[in-house]
Amino acid sequence: MDPSQFQSVLKGAFDLHNAGRHTEAEGVCRSLMRQNPRDSQLLFLLGMILQSTGRSLEARQHLEAAAVSHPQSARIFNALGFVHLHMKNPAGAAACYDRAIELGLREANTYYSLGNACHQLGQPERAVRLFQAATALNPQDTASWNNLGKCWQDLNRLEESLAAYDRALALDPHYTLARYGRALSLLTAGRWAEGFREYNQSRSHGIKPRQFPQPAWQGEPIPGQTLFLHAEQGFGDAIQYARFLPAARALAGTVILECRPELKPLFTHSSIADTVIAFGEPIPAFDFWASQVSLPGILGVSPTTIPNCVPYLKTPSNHAPQMATGRKLKVGLAWAGNPSHHNDAARSARLSDFLPLLAVPDATFYSLQCPVPEGDEADFRSLSGVMDLGQGFHEFLATAAAVTEMDLVITVDTAIAHLAGALAKPVWTLLPLAPDWRWMLEREDTPWYPTMRLFRQTRRSEWGPVMLRAAEELNILTKIYV
Repeated sequence: MDPSQFQSVLKGAFDLHNAGRHTEAEGVCRSLMRQNPRDSQLLFLLGMILQSTGRSLEARQHLEAAAVSHPQSARIFNALGFVHLHMKNPAGAAACYDRAIELGLREANTYYSLGNACHQLGQPERAVRLFQAATALNPQDTASWNNLGKCWQDLNRLEESLAAYDRALALDPHYTLARYGRALSLLTAGRWAEGFREYNQSRSHGIKPRQFPQPAWQGEPIPGQTLFLHAEQGFGDAIQYARFLPAARALAGTVILECRPELKPLFTHSSIADTVIAFGEPIPAFDFWASQVSLPGILGVSPTTIPNCVPYLKTPSNHAPQMATGRKLKVGLAWAGNPSHHNDAARSARLSDFLPLLAVPDATFYSLQCPVPEGDEADFRSLSGVMDLGQGFHEFLATAAAVTEMDLVITVDTAIAHLAGALAKPVWTLLPLAPDWRWMLEREDTPWYPTMRLFRQTRRSEWGPVMLRAAEELNILTKIYV
């Protein structure tokens, strides 16, 4: 066919694609490829069709070929950025979006997508500027306002974060993700009454909420009734919120607590509920229910009224692990959390980051890490003088028994920190620059655990100064201890 016919058929394929008729559009493109396999518009369209039908690798290959054929096309680089982002390659996406903007593309969606890529790359400062550009071009875009709020939150700029979330919610009051983000900013700022109210309204945005025919408990006295508190989030949350069980039991006749199986022996031994069941086990009859993590909001706690009498968990004396003899300070270490946690890249460290601590004399070190991350296994095997207790942890009763034997626990923000605090053990918790809301900002202590000290990053992703300070403090402590 002649060039005009080729363009006419190609336009028809675009129309089919835009109408969602991807199979037909792909068939037309494949036939046109036999005539002109290097046509940039044809390669671009085929790449878009392939991406729309879930074939990202092929889509990238065709779009890359289109970019070689037409290197001045902002639209091609914009599409290629989308594919890279979908393939979880934020660096490649950012390079493509940058090129599209250099070539003159000034669309809100491009700035929004580049902002997402930069946020994934740990560049919240740049992401802020990009989301601001996106909102300037499209002030009605709730997603850009929401992501701007998240980036301000990551920079500990809480007032700016709240203002951005407010703009998103003014546009869409039912935007649950923005309401959840706003709740976290309020909680981080210590505005717990507002924060817990919004948190309880929005916390299920990423999980399927549980449904029960019985009425939800709102904190009213229910003497003679049975209250069922169900599991919802991670190990640390369950341990932290176990402190609220006495208050709940004071308002209800009987309390049933559901938890993850690894926590059941510890919670049962600690007698924090009348009945403890593991998730998946049959639920006994009950009259009211609530999520365990909703308790601080239901009970109306504040930073000054939070119940922090420790220990509120306990371990049997016959569970103590084999320990080294001698008078040296016994220090338990944990440097990494669950890799599936949404903020694990920021909160977890590498074993190599802990080397300044391990160099402190007059201390005996015990690994409480379970499991040892794959990237740290070689370094861990090469260490001498660190006793591995973590490999024996199959449930939290064993972990708690080991923690009880420590003179000090030093850990990143993971379940071990909450466990040590709940057992009233001295614990130093090492925090990223933008910490989880419960640790608030700036302070070195926490209303959650009276035996805990907080050591905070002052620059994003830089553990060095944190570890050096902790090592200095540990060196002082060993001298006092000896």
